[in-house]
Amino acid sequence: MNKPKLSLCMIVKNEEKFLPGCLESVKNIADEIIIVDTGSTDKTIEIARRYNAKIFHLDWKNDFSIARNESIKHSTGEWILVLDADERLNPNQETKLKKYLNSNFDALYVKVINLGKDGKPDVINEYPRLFRKKDWIKFEGRIHEQITPSILRNCGKIAKTDITITHLGYAQSDEIMSKKYERNLNLLLEEIKENPDNAYAYYHIGIIKILTGEKENGIEWLKKAISIQKEKSNLGDSLLASIYNIIGKYELQNERYQEAIDYFVKSSKLAPTQLTSYYLSGIAHAKLSNFHIAKNFFEIALKNLKAISNGKSLDVSLENMVEENEIHFKLMICYFKLGNYQRMKEHLLKVIHDEILYKATIDFLVEEYKLGVGNAINVLKEISTIKPSFEIFKILSGIYQINGELEDAVKNLEIALNFKDDDDEIRYNLGMCLVGLRRFDEAIRVLSDFKVRENSKFF
Repeated sequence: MNKPKLSLCMIVKNEEKFLPGCLESVKNIADEIIIVDTGSTDKTIEIARRYNAKIFHLDWKNDFSIARNESIKHSTGEWILVLDADERLNPNQETKLKKYLNSNFDALYVKVINLGKDGKPDVINEYPRLFRKKDWIKFEGRIHEQITPSILRNCGKIAKTDITITHLGYAQSDEIMSKKYERNLNLLLEEIKENPDNAYAYYHIGIIKILTGEKENGIEWLKKAISIQKEKSNLGDSLLASIYNIIGKYELQNERYQEAIDYFVKSSKLAPTQLTSYYLSGIAHAKLSNFHIAKNFFEIALKNLKAISNGKSLDVSLENMVEENEIHFKLMICYFKLGNYQRMKEHLLKVIHDEILYKATIDFLVEEYKLGVGNAINVLKEISTIKPSFEIFKILSGIYQINGELEDAVKNLEIALNFKDDDDEIRYNLGMCLVGLRRFDEAIRVLSDFKVRENSKFF
């Protein structure tokens, strides 16, 4: 089975920082590289030439679709792959590409994994970045340009794939992102002047407002987007479901839990295979102390996360990444609250070796103990046998001291001191407990260490 000819089509301007990585990722896959440059003054053109790209120049007309369509015009491949300079086709996808390019579809969705500022995957989007070269497939929209409307108008066939692209663009400095947002916002406002029913433009304005700190205003723009009548709207169900999740998350953050749940239900009805609506529904129900319902939503979220990780296509156009351990942590809390300690332990064992979640688990159990939940101390004791640490023995010793159980307090303080023998608070408390047990000689040996300590608040 031969691979049909594939053209990489790009538009660029001053991309010397990102372009080498992009072209390197496709150099053994793309049969030709088409680059439309809109006015670079750095080494972009020089870099493109190193990869034997066909370079064309175009004056920038404040319209991304014009530039995209110009790049397509110059391609000679049967199929087109569209990438931005700050994107990379992920490794080991040549076999998959060959299979998909020999399919009978007109366009193919790929997963775009967006990295956050910390360099970790943050959000997953799906876009039709692979499509046949046909006269009727064109980009539309001044910004956040799409080919989907032209394909649907012509009854073209679109499918989803497990091909992945990594997007580095959001991992840039605040200054660069601020300029990008300002440029995009101006183009979007022009777009809705021309087309007041462009729900897709309203959506992107809302996102920019949220990302630039104007969250409340951003939510209003999103509500405008979903208020446009279905027959006029250019929002598909997958994007509509994502918008419901964003608004629902806003309601959740503002402690309007039932309103949040209502939005998440709308989202999951439109897009069953997703993570966000189920995970956030679980959080909202937990906030309302509906732990039985919450754990059901977390279980679905966990199941869907595993399916997505194994390549299953999303039903939403935008998915926020959640670590699997975070869901196990939430399930651990739910099962503890429900008194199902066997299931709680199953999830506890999943998270206990994650240092952040280990501490969060201990903090949760301490708060439960303060609320009078007797089993909290039993779970803390069990944690001390599974993953002993200074922190767990310090906390257990404190609980025993409060309860007047000085023998147990001494045992735990001695173990804590073995982890950290220079901790003055532990040494002082051990000495005082020994005094309380009238074990004076031992107390003197423990407390005499303060004679050589300087600037200790305990001596």
